Amino acid sequence: MWKPISFLASVALAAAALLGGSGSSGAAEKIQQPMRVYQGAIPAQIAFTHQKQLWMVNASDPEAAPRQVTSSGDVQIAGWSADGAWLFYLHAPSAEEVGSNMHLWAVKADGTGAFQVDPRPVRNTPKWAPSGHRFAYLAQPAAAEEGAGGSAAVLVVAELAPGKVTKLLEQKREVEDMAWMPDGDRLLISIPAAKGRPITLEVIDLAGKRQASYALGAPPKVEEGIYPYAARGLSPSPDGKRVSYFVIMSSASLTADGVPIQLFDLTQPQNKPIAIGEGLAYPEWIAWAKDSSRFAFINGTGRVATENKQLRIAQADGRVVSAGLTGMADAFPRWSGGGAETLYFTRGPENAEWLGNYRPGKPLMPGQRIWKYGPNGQMQAVTKGSEETADTYPAPSPDGSELLFVRLDGAEHGSVYLLAADGRETELIRHVTGNPGYYANYLPAWISVYWLHPK
Repeated sequence: MWKPISFLASVALAAAALLGGSGSSGAAEKIQQPMRVYQGAIPAQIAFTHQKQLWMVNASDPEAAPRQVTSSGDVQIAGWSADGAWLFYLHAPSAEEVGSNMHLWAVKADGTGAFQVDPRPVRNTPKWAPSGHRFAYLAQPAAAEEGAGGSAAVLVVAELAPGKVTKLLEQKREVEDMAWMPDGDRLLISIPAAKGRPITLEVIDLAGKRQASYALGAPPKVEEGIYPYAARGLSPSPDGKRVSYFVIMSSASLTADGVPIQLFDLTQPQNKPIAIGEGLAYPEWIAWAKDSSRFAFINGTGRVATENKQLRIAQADGRVVSAGLTGMADAFPRWSGGGAETLYFTRGPENAEWLGNYRPGKPLMPGQRIWKYGPNGQMQAVTKGSEETADTYPAPSPDGSELLFVRLDGAEHGSVYLLAADGRETELIRHVTGNPGYYANYLPAWISVYWLHPK
């Protein structure tokens, strides 16, 4: 049986073998420390990686310089709390243990007070509640508790307060993924298929009590060996009426090449899920509009992220609009808020020449820019770098007036830039580094932004 933890480990190892896995632009080069280039105040807190370590900076303070948080192992950024007071990150003791021995840590917004949240390895990226300091994650059970099937995890719900973590729920059960419902008082969890049991979603309260259950289809024919196994990447709409997810297969190899993407109406459980496309199972490649009217996702199969990947927009009723361009590959859709919502995403010329010809000093998709998709469907590039660079990780401000992004000048090196309301681009932080990821998916992300604009 495929386990999510072994899949993550295999992805990490494959990425290391495919791309060199150095996380830097060459061991022979002199390692340069991150530096703040622009001293103007920008209302954002920024976490980023450099040489596999976590760094943070409060860009709203013109005097603030990047602060190093970790100094050993391998770090992945896991996200800001709803109020920006805390940041989660995952830490592996070594690069070889990424994906198989990751531990959850928390650090204050100013880069101080870092502590390990749980001594057990975690199976997934922790999920912050939509408000407050509640969070949920899946911990790896001890070997003696694993059981014959090996599919159980320990579901933990807790609350973070200064100096302590209060556990609200700790429950060993079969669960593949989970997400917070918009009210912050309930969780939506995914239970994998098994003999006589279909893929199932459940809504539970913070005591673990089931409030609703939804069967997504019929039980699988497990004797066939390969079958739809579970719903992953759960993403409830902001109004809580619908949920999107990826239908993971029981084969890790098939899953890596693309899986069905579906929408399910939680208010009409008698209806079947709506299939809206096929794509790589990356939660970072899907996004709901703030008003729940539209859902952006990247469609296209094949594990190579730099070809055959196109933006699509699904309406709440499942109707899909194709927004891709021939010869271009898209990724990382991000909605801005405000009145007329705008979608930002990355787009660049398809390129697979780096396969078998990997050069750390050259971007894998030269000419990739940040584009926007407007309320009426109009599309245009908004960043203007040279053809020797590539732009990624769009992070629009809540009102859409500003945009932070990373400009790559190599496959493993770049700078954080600001795109201002008047169209000016300004380099903010230099020497941000990371790994290009599994077949150039640039995951985990090298940067996480918390905007300080009023919401």
